[in-house]
Amino acid sequence: ISLQIYTTRNFKPFVDVLNFISNSGIKNIELFGLETIDVNNLKKNINDFKITCKSSHVSFESLKDASTIIKSAKLLNIQHIIVPAPPKRGNKFEDYFSISEEEWISFGKQLSSYVSVFEDSGLTLGYHNHSFEFKPLSSGRLPIQCIMEHNDKLKFEIDLGWTIAGGADPINWINEYSNKIIACHLKDFFDKNKDMLNHQNQSPVGDGFIDWKVLISTIKKTNCELFILEHDDPSDYKRYVLRSIENLADI
Repeated sequence: ISLQIYTTRNFKPFVDVLNFISNSGIKNIELFGLETIDVNNLKKNINDFKITCKSSHVSFESLKDASTIIKSAKLLNIQHIIVPAPPKRGNKFEDYFSISEEEWISFGKQLSSYVSVFEDSGLTLGYHNHSFEFKPLSSGRLPIQCIMEHNDKLKFEIDLGWTIAGGADPINWINEYSNKIIACHLKDFFDKNKDMLNHQNQSPVGDGFIDWKVLISTIKKTNCELFILEHDDPSDYKRYVLRSIENLADI
C-alpha cells in the first residue's frame, strides 16, 4: 500500500508527515508536482525514513522540460511518471468537462509523443484519470479513449474512485486497459447518491460504498504495481490513512 502525498499537502511540517507515514507501515509514497520539488532535500528525508518514491505526478506542461523531470526521477529512483490531467482550463474543476473531442484527441497525441523520451531513459509515462474522462462526448466516445488510443506504450494509473464518480464501471476499464495499468488509486466515497465531486464525500477506503474485494481481485490480474491511497482534502489525514490500512487488511 502506498500514499499519494497530495493527501497530506495541507499538513506541515512535511518531515512530521513522513515520520507518521513511516510509522504507519506505509513504505512508498507517490509524489505530485515533481517539477517544483527540491529533490535533493527530499531524497535526504525519504532516506532518513526509509521511504521509497516509485511514481510521481507531473503537469503536462512540465513535459516540455523532460530532461529535468528525468534527472529528478533518476535521483529519487522513480520509475513511473504520471500526468494527472490535461493542461489547466479555467479556474474550476468543472471546466474540464467542457473540453471538446478534438481537444481531447490533440491532448492524447501530444501526451503520447513524449512516451519514447521517457522510455529511452528507462522510465514509463502514463495518465491518471479523474471523473471527466468518463463523461460521454457528443459522438458517444469517452475522453479516456481519445487519450489512450495513440500509443500502446502509454501507461495508465486508473483512479478507481474517480472512474465510479464518472458513472463508469471500473471493471470494464481495468479489462480494457489491462496491458497498460501500472498503478491504481484507491479512493472511496460515503454516499453514491451525493455529489462525488464534493471532497467531503470522500471516505477512508473501505468505509464507503465501493466493493473493494471485487476491484482489487480484478486489478491484481493486471500488471498493477502500486496500490495508492488518496483523499483530496481530508480533515484528519492520520485517521484517513490508519482507517484505510485497517480496512484493507481485511480485504
